[in-house]
Amino acid sequence: MADAGAITWRDAGTVEDGVLERGFTIQGERDVITGIMWSPPSIPAGSPLVLIGHGGGAHKRAPTVLPTGQGFVKEHGITAVAIDAPGHGERGGVQGRTPEYYALWQDARVMTRNATADWTRVLDALLATGWFDPARVGWSGMSMGSLIGIPHVAAEPRFKVAALGLCGTRGDTPDRGNAGEVLAEAAKRITVPVIYMVQWDDERFPRESCFELFGHIASADKRLHVHMGMHGDMPEEGRRAARWFVAQHLKA
Repeated sequence: MADAGAITWRDAGTVEDGVLERGFTIQGERDVITGIMWSPPSIPAGSPLVLIGHGGGAHKRAPTVLPTGQGFVKEHGITAVAIDAPGHGERGGVQGRTPEYYALWQDARVMTRNATADWTRVLDALLATGWFDPARVGWSGMSMGSLIGIPHVAAEPRFKVAALGLCGTRGDTPDRGNAGEVLAEAAKRITVPVIYMVQWDDERFPRESCFELFGHIASADKRLHVHMGMHGDMPEEGRRAARWFVAQHLKA
């Protein structure tokens, strides 16, 4: 077993279109945390870093996560990291919104506490490499990436900026447990700049509940972007805007 909190690189990585993709594991409190890092082929010391949360029933290399991680590198030269959330990907194999997925969210306080502990351990390990500036760390996560991300951003003082959204206080997941309450409480403790994405016809989180959650965020600098379409229809324009917002704050 690897030392708790130490990164074990799975391979030397592969480079495609100027992006180095490299898998890693870290021994967590409950199991082995599995992740991927996308970076320039060479990472200068003191670089910014973005942590990416994936959607429910997905994994670290999901179709919405992969272009986000690669996009931070290609468009802004910023390294990005994603891990499998508890019970997802290599850590349980939950696929889609199945009974197993909803069981994970039966008590959102437990789920978000576990996820925050994982991400804290990952961030500690990444900063210990000396590659990254602890004052230039950002979060990017939509849907379950916000169910997990909002409590994590609220609890982690090292974040400088966050891209959140496709999430509300009511809907498919919050209505089955206490996630809405957990999110509302956590949002009130977020003060870093935030860009928040909403889909007008979101079938999983009613837009009124998304606006309500956005209203709870305490940041003085927060931006609301609304696009037409259902939950999974956010256009590439919106995803690029979210990356740009995060990158500008990390480069400042």
